[in-house]
Order: sequence, then structure tokens, then C-alpha cells
Amino acid sequence: MTDKKVPENFAEDLSKALAGGLKEEAVAATEAALAAGVDPLALIQQVVVPTLTEVGRRFEDLDIFLPELMAAGEAGNASSKVIEDAVTSSGMQVQSKGVIILGTVKGDIHDIGKNIVASLFKAHGYKVIDVGKDVSAATFIETAEENKADVIAASALMSITRAGCREIADLLSELQLEDKYKFIIGGGSTDQEYADEIGADGYAFAASGAVELVNSLLQ
Repeated sequence: MTDKKVPENFAEDLSKALAGGLKEEAVAATEAALAAGVDPLALIQQVVVPTLTEVGRRFEDLDIFLPELMAAGEAGNASSKVIEDAVTSSGMQVQSKGVIILGTVKGDIHDIGKNIVASLFKAHGYKVIDVGKDVSAATFIETAEENKADVIAASALMSITRAGCREIADLLSELQLEDKYKFIIGGGSTDQEYADEIGADGYAFAASGAVELVNSLLQ
């Protein structure tokens, strides 16, 4: 973590925009901070990560609802994109903590939760390859192979589609790749019992828990 402190005025403006789900304001606050010379990594670590984590916790506690969670996630993605571009253009080298293949399983077209998880993973220093929604087991694994991934993360919101998680686990076993990748699941139709049943390496109930889970699996 960088020891460069983000000035309070910039931190407050960006945090307020992110928490409020104000995408344009979040981009403007990010750009203003960067233009003033604020360290982009400090912005991620000291403002984006804690703000989005807090938004996730508020959603879990029912203090806010799905529209607010979605808006905050979109604002976070927009802010992170500005920061990523600044890092790239400056030639800074950022050490990725790992590569995560993330998607929603075959037959399931829900991606709200997945998108929130993606923004949090990125903010915490992971490279995320988002394969989208309604994704086959083979696509998850092929993408993992192509990108030298560390983790495969699958989401299933509906009970009729959660079998897609089992298909990934079964295919990993069939291809003798179960020890090569950490395979985790999440989404409304899954739980720890199902993760254990199909042989997944872990289950996360919420977005913040997914980051903690991957951190512990890759330590």
C-alpha cells in the first residue's frame, strides 16, 4: 500500500460521489484529484476500496437497496477506469495480486452482483477477466487457461441455473485442472453447503466477502 495520503477535500468529494452512485461526479472528482497530483494508487486504496466496501456492507444490512448498490458499482467502475488509464499512461507498474475469471453461469442472465464484485476485485488490485453472463463451463476454463488465471469465480442467481457451477467443477475435475485454479461460487441460489457438495474451494455471500475469500485462498 502506498503511504501517500489523499488530501481530505479530494477524498471527501470522491467518496461522496461513489456512495451516492453519482457516476459523472465520481469521474469529475477522480480527474480533479489526479490533475492535482494525487497518487492514483492512493486514490484506489484510500478512497475507492473503503467506500465501495462500506456501500456493500450497508446493502447487506438493508440500509440501502439494490438500485443504490448498482449505482455505486457503476460509479466505482467509472472512477476506476479513469485511474487505470492514468496509471497506464504514466508508465507506472502495478503488481497484480492475481488474475480472476469472473462470470455468470450458463442459462443465467443476471449480472448485477457480478459487476459489483468485479469493481471490488479491481479496486483491491486483482486483474479481472469478465466473461459476462450465460457462460458455459468450457468458456470459463478456456479463458482461465488463456489468461494464466489464479481463480475462477462463478455466479448463479437462480436455483434452476446453479447446476452451471457444478458443471464447471466437474469439467475442472475431468480435465484434471482442479488443483490448478481456485474455484469459488456466489449468487442468490448458492450457499456454503452447495459449494462443499460440488467441491468448490469457497463460497461468498456478499461482494466484500468474495474479496476476503480470494485474499485468503491466494495467501
